[in-house]
Parts: sequence; structure tokens; C-alpha cells
Amino acid sequence: MRFSTLKNLVFAIPVAVLAQTADLKMGVVYQCPAVQATMEVFSCTGPAATDSCDVQTAPQGRPAMRGKSTRQQVMALLGICHLQTPAEAQGAARGSPAAVPVQTQAGPGGFKVGDTVRILSVGWQNAKVLQVRGNSYFVQLENGIQVSKSWPTEVRRLGKLTAEDHAVGQYDAHDRVQVMISGQWREGEILGQNLNMYNIKVPGFHGDFDTDNYSTTPENIRMSTTPAPPPPAKRAAGQAPKPGLVSCAGKYEGRWESTSGFGGNRFVFRSGKVTVTEGVNELAAFDCWMGGGEVLLYEPGSFKPFETLEVNNDGTLQTELGAIKKMGN
Repeated sequence: MRFSTLKNLVFAIPVAVLAQTADLKMGVVYQCPAVQATMEVFSCTGPAATDSCDVQTAPQGRPAMRGKSTRQQVMALLGICHLQTPAEAQGAARGSPAAVPVQTQAGPGGFKVGDTVRILSVGWQNAKVLQVRGNSYFVQLENGIQVSKSWPTEVRRLGKLTAEDHAVGQYDAHDRVQVMISGQWREGEILGQNLNMYNIKVPGFHGDFDTDNYSTTPENIRMSTTPAPPPPAKRAAGQAPKPGLVSCAGKYEGRWESTSGFGGNRFVFRSGKVTVTEGVNELAAFDCWMGGGEVLLYEPGSFKPFETLEVNNDGTLQTELGAIKKMGN
């Protein structure tokens, strides 16, 4: 067992338990239900807290690991362990889950041991509940890492959240909500979450850096009761975004690049479409329209231009990164 493995098991022990002491016996197997593992100590170099011990642990469902740990770590884990009973030893030999008692009662939110939930850890990830600990859950992620997460901030159900989930302050990205700002409920959309803070897009709100984003805690949020706005209209293929525009087809065919030799600024025009490369990023093909001395690039179906290019007197096109001219077909 590596040093860090036993250290992780100790981190999972409640603080009150760490103060407990027990007699350490060598060469016997200890059962540790709270962390679902067994431990066996073969020897220690001395009685001091910093002395090294030769230890083997076997977390439930995983291979046994042997290595060095401090006596302080061993004694901390020993506080939640007991000598393995014959029945537990037989269960372990058969690979039976009964070797480690499993808590079956549901915890907050209705989850119990064995359930798969979502936990907040660098975004939302699936994890399996190993233990229920009051208002928190000890879970195992799909990559094998085991952590403790608090409910309701960091643990929630799979799938669509319910009214009960919203009542305890749980919201998912893109939920339509109302947020209290300066004593007034305003319509918004959940963008993301950082622990107990939600970032919300509030149209018409001007916050820091002149954005419409607003951050607040769950008590200032509720689900919206207003009808959802209709989806934006989609422009049909070949339809001009606005009157007076005509297709670029046949006008700017070919490869256009920076007039100053600046690499990575490339526009390739083909039959009314244009593919843009900025640096190493190749953007999607845009619809190309022109009018009023400008070349306008639109995403398919959109009525709002993605980028506008001015037509210079020398025939070059002025982009956000400088002028471009035709370099090839």
C-alpha cells in the first residue's frame, strides 16, 4: 500500500473519532466498516507517532495494497476498526459484500448506498454512494476516486430536477429562473454553479464589465413561472438576412489572406459560402452576403451577422485582424 492510500482513508474519518485510541496488535486483521476496508499491521519501527509501520489495507472490491505509513495514521484508522470476526473473514474469503456492513437507510434527498448520483467536482460527474453521513455522502467517482460531498450543494439526482430539488436550492444549467435583484424579481437563465453561488444570465441587467451576468445564492432564486419565449426565427437556406443583400457567390471566389503576411488569417470563398481560419482554429462555414460596401458573414439560419468585412478602395477586404486580399483560387 502506498503512503497516500492510508492517508486518504484517514481523511474519511470523522474528527471526533480521531481522538479515540486503541491497542495496536500486529499480524491480525482489523475490519473498518466506516471506510469499507480491512487493515493488517505487520510491524512498526517504534512507538512514536512519526515511526514507520508496515501496513496492508484492502478497500472493499479492490486489490490489497501494502506499504509504509506513519504510526499516527495507523492509530487514527484503528479508532474506527475492530478485530475481524470469523464470519467477516469467511465473507471476505468468498468475496461477499456481507464482509462489510452496508448502510441501507436513505439520506437527505432520498439517496442510499449503491445509488448513482451527480456530484459537483470540476463540473457535475456521476458517482456511486458508498456511505450516508448525516447531510453528506461518501461517494466513488467513475475514475475510482472517493470523496465526501455535502447535500444539497454538491449532491443531486440523475436526470431532471424536481420541484422538491428546486425548493432546497438546486438548479441546473439552462434552467429558466427568476432572480431577486434590488428587491425585484427578474427573469434569467442559469449559466453555471460554483459551490453555493449560481451565475445567471439576466437580460437587461448591467453588472461588472458591462455584462448581463449576475451571481447570487439559492435563497434569491426561484423557478420562472412565465411562459418560455418562442424560439428565434430561422432563416431558410438561400434566404437573404435582410432586404437589399445579395449573395457573394461568384464575386469573391478563392483564397484570401492577410496583405501584411500575417499567418493564420484566411478566408476561403466558395459559391456563397466562406470558411474562416483564425490562427489554428478553423471556424464553421458561413453564409456570405454583400451590400452597402460590406461583406457580411452569417451563421446558417441566423439573421444576425457573425462578422462584417468592409470593402476597401483597393479591392481588399478589411477584417478584424487586418486587410486581406485574394491569394489564390
